[in-house]
Formats: sequence, C-alpha cells, structure tokens
Amino acid sequence: MSEQKTSKNDDLEYWRDDVAKIRDDSVHGSNYLANQALNIVEEFVARQFYRNRTELIQALSKLSNALVRAQPLMALIYNRTRHILDFIQDIPKEQKDIDVIREETLQEIKRLRITAEENVKVVTRWGGRLILDHHIILTHSSSSLVESILLEARRQKRRFRVICTESRPLYEGRELAMRLAKAGIKVRLIPDADVARAVEDSHFVLIGADRFTETTFINKTGSHAIAVLANYMNKPLYIAGESEKVLLKRTYPVRFLRKPAEELLDKSISNITVDNIYFEEAPIKFADKVVLEDGIFELKEFVDRYL
Repeated sequence: MSEQKTSKNDDLEYWRDDVAKIRDDSVHGSNYLANQALNIVEEFVARQFYRNRTELIQALSKLSNALVRAQPLMALIYNRTRHILDFIQDIPKEQKDIDVIREETLQEIKRLRITAEENVKVVTRWGGRLILDHHIILTHSSSSLVESILLEARRQKRRFRVICTESRPLYEGRELAMRLAKAGIKVRLIPDADVARAVEDSHFVLIGADRFTETTFINKTGSHAIAVLANYMNKPLYIAGESEKVLLKRTYPVRFLRKPAEELLDKSISNITVDNIYFEEAPIKFADKVVLEDGIFELKEFVDRYL
C-alpha cells in the first residue's frame, strides 16, 4: 500500500525536474522564467492528475509553492501561480464537473499569458518615450524589459548610446551589450567597478526589477550602489517593471539564495569565505520614475498607487 502511495505521489510530482531547471537557471530574467513556470502549471492542469476541485487545488498548491521556492525573489512567479489558484477557488461552488473546471482554468491561463505579453509591449512603448536623441543611458545586468525599450527606441530611429556593465559573475551585461550592438546601437561596455564614471557620463540610469516591496526594489547586485551614485550625482534613475512585480514583504518574505562559490574563487582557501549573491534590495526612494503598463509614474505616484 505504501509503495502504491509513493508511486502515485511520484506521478503527481513529475514536474520536479522542470522546477529544478527554473531553480538552476541563472541566465534568464524574471519574465522568461515566469513564462516557463506558467507553462508547467498549464501542463499540470491539462494532464488532470486529480478527480475533483479539492484535489486540483491541493496538488496545484504544492506545485505553486515549489515554483516560488525555486525563485523566491521573482514576484511574477508568485503572483501568476497564486492568480490561477484564486481563479479555481472562485469558480462557483455549484460547478462540480471537473472537466469544465479544467477547461475554464486552461482558458484563464491563456488569458493571463496574453495579458502578460501585452503588458510587456505597453511598458516597452512607454519606456521608449524616455529616450531622446543624443541620450547616454546606463543599464546594469540584463533586463528583458530594458532591452525591449532600447530596441524600441532604436526602431523609432532615435540616436543614443548605451553603457552596459559587464555584470559579473555571469557577464549577462556583456551579452546584452553584444545584442544591442548587433541591433545597431552604439554601446560602451565597462567593468562593474567603473560605474561611478559611467553614472557621471550618463543622462539617466535605466534598470529593471524582479520585485517591488513596501520600500525597496530588488534587482541584480550592484543596483543599490548605482542608485546611490545616481542620487548623489543628480542623475535620474528609471525602473522598468510591471504591476505584477509588486509583492509586499508582509505577503511573502524576501529570501536571498547564495550561488556557487566557484564562480568567484575556484578553490577553497583558509580564512576566505565566498559570498556570491546575485540579487539585492535597494531603497525605492532613489528612483525618479517607474515605468509600468499603466504609464510612467513619478515615485510618489507609484508608491501611493501600488505600495
């Protein structure tokens, strides 16, 4: 009997390898990984390893929790998986037909995906308005939203330059620089340690965010230092995001995961402790504007409306 139960649980949790891929993915950003998470949820709902609404909610809650723990800083994963759970719970109790519940849930996942894609397009259009001819823009790491905004400005024939940090230890900023250059944008690639000069040379800083909390935004480590420098040098800091990236700490705590020490030091040395953390919190007070699907908000407007 115990072996049968174990086998059933293994079948229900066939998704663990897929969740592990999301957990171990340090290259792609939150939009990509949130879409991957939504694909896993969609496949689970479609395969119907459940007999009724209660079993669906229980099994999907376990999957949702696993996805959130895989990337605990990515608000999109939390908000989208919780959205699907809330949707299932809100289906009228009179509806007992699990086939109908399944189909309605799959349709809601499709609607959620379409809305997310449209939001990215709208943020891209809003963000493109910030870039004028002869602007020099500093960005850090590799935000897909920021990249879309820069490419949109290029499509609009704006003449501008971008400064990209190399973004150690994975060098995703270097990869972004090469993609922008291929699109015809003039790029200056700098070491992370040269950000003070880069901030001084730029007209404004444009970065992304994986999450907004009550008083902070979360982005690649180094963002806090850049925000402080921009504030000190009176250079505007613009953050590109989506309203779905608002996830307050009282709803879900912030947890930073340590990454492999070998990325910084390939051998163990006595008295050296390697602390390799990809993300950090920075005070939202350093931002001048936040670009969302609802428009470009001054900081106070953004805080009053969303936080």
